[in-house]
Amino acid sequence: MEQSLQGANELSGSEREVPCITLPGWEPSILVFACHYCAFAAADLAGVMRLSYSPNVRIIRLPCSGKIDHIYVLRAFERGVDGVFVAG
Repeated sequence: MEQSLQGANELSGSEREVPCITLPGWEPSILVFACHYCAFAAADLAGVMRLSYSPNVRIIRLPCSGKIDHIYVLRAFERGVDGVFVAG
């Protein structure tokens, strides 16, 4: 019984390798909805520190991340965005 449990515990969720398929030359477009007081302040600080991030990331500042409505996320995908990140 102990042997079967040891075998099951060898690969936990964080240790499993997930195959990643990438296409050469393809960059995903990411849209970020950022809270003005929290996440946008961090992005602004990164700019002040001259840290760079990928140019295919677009940041939209919101008064609060609680202001985000599901229709904003759906419209972003309809317009061709590959990923949406809501940061608060």
